[in-house]
Amino acid sequence: MEHYEKWIETYFTSEHTQKTYLSALRQFHDKFGYMTTPDELLDAITTWIRDLRTEGYTPKTINNYVTAVLSYYRDQGIVIPEETWRRIRRRILPPSKPSTFDKAGSHDEWKRILTHMSLAGRSLFLFLLSTGCRIGEALQLKISDLDLEKDPPRAYIRPEYTKGGYGGRVVFFTYEARDAIEEWLKLRLILNKRAPKRYYIPKHGRYAYYTEKDDNRVWPISVSTAQAILWEALKRAGLDERDPRTGRRLIHIHSTRKFFRSNCGLPDALTHALMGHEGYLDRSYLRQNVERAGEEYKQIAIPRLTIFEKTTADKMEILKLIAKALGVNEERLDTVLEEHRGQGFYDIATAIGNLIKEEISKSAKKKEYAIVDEDELQFYLLNGWDLAKVLNDGRFLMVRA
Repeated sequence: MEHYEKWIETYFTSEHTQKTYLSALRQFHDKFGYMTTPDELLDAITTWIRDLRTEGYTPKTINNYVTAVLSYYRDQGIVIPEETWRRIRRRILPPSKPSTFDKAGSHDEWKRILTHMSLAGRSLFLFLLSTGCRIGEALQLKISDLDLEKDPPRAYIRPEYTKGGYGGRVVFFTYEARDAIEEWLKLRLILNKRAPKRYYIPKHGRYAYYTEKDDNRVWPISVSTAQAILWEALKRAGLDERDPRTGRRLIHIHSTRKFFRSNCGLPDALTHALMGHEGYLDRSYLRQNVERAGEEYKQIAIPRLTIFEKTTADKMEILKLIAKALGVNEERLDTVLEEHRGQGFYDIATAIGNLIKEEISKSAKKKEYAIVDEDELQFYLLNGWDLAKVLNDGRFLMVRA
């Protein structure tokens, strides 16, 4: 094992970081060997940056690779002077920005994608879309970290699961994500019971027994497996679109965070805190008042983040149409909507519901009712009454507006 491989295993727990740093350090050392002085490192890094740019690596990847190499040599006591590095970085290192155009995906697109996933994949991606958490955090969650009985359902992201080990927090998720997770956990239990307990080793002519791994994670898969699940679903859904310049997919795992941020409708500080952005965790009330944050999520975010039901906008339009059909004055309806602008769907729906109740109550007061015998029926019909119902005793319930 190379020295840098031991260094990566010792200091980094994130699977993604380990793979990125290993790829960077392996490529660098295959090309330049081990460095012994700051000047030697500076010359190699400068040449390497130019080579990476020529080979078409994205600015973000180049920056990640360079950071990996400099971090490794800093821990070995070989450091490029700050002033020298600042000058070089400004001249030849491209800004660390994504070079691929990507998108969050719409509700309809994600519905198509999720339809082509197994229960494991669908439950995972519904969780990601409705929490905004990172894939690395989600795949470390243990069953004991979930609280499916709470309203809204929630998960406890431990600090050791997070980027940098700092962003421990509570996240909330939608009811449809909860239902999918419950079904997935039931299925997983059945599959575990059916799994063979031993296997045959021809070389030794005997059986060996599977050892139970202490893997009680909700989704016991790797990031690369989750990525493969998404890629296959994108192909099946006809949404495997690529950036024409880089050839990379427009919808990828990180799109789930983009979808959450674009659609949740929560205050900015709470949105960033739920996503685990370090600068916002202590400034939002997520840590000080979890129940308040949960109530806001329930009222505002759940209707907006739900994939397989109608969106909030759709529901609002349906409510308005019902109200108008039942005779609610359009001007009054617009006034109520304006008064409740920015509030959660349930608050607005309640206000519209109250208008509808008022209208029904008024209509009921205006109507006259009468119960008549068969010989009176024709008289009432000729005088503007309508037949509402035939009663069990053979008489008739008449109504007139």
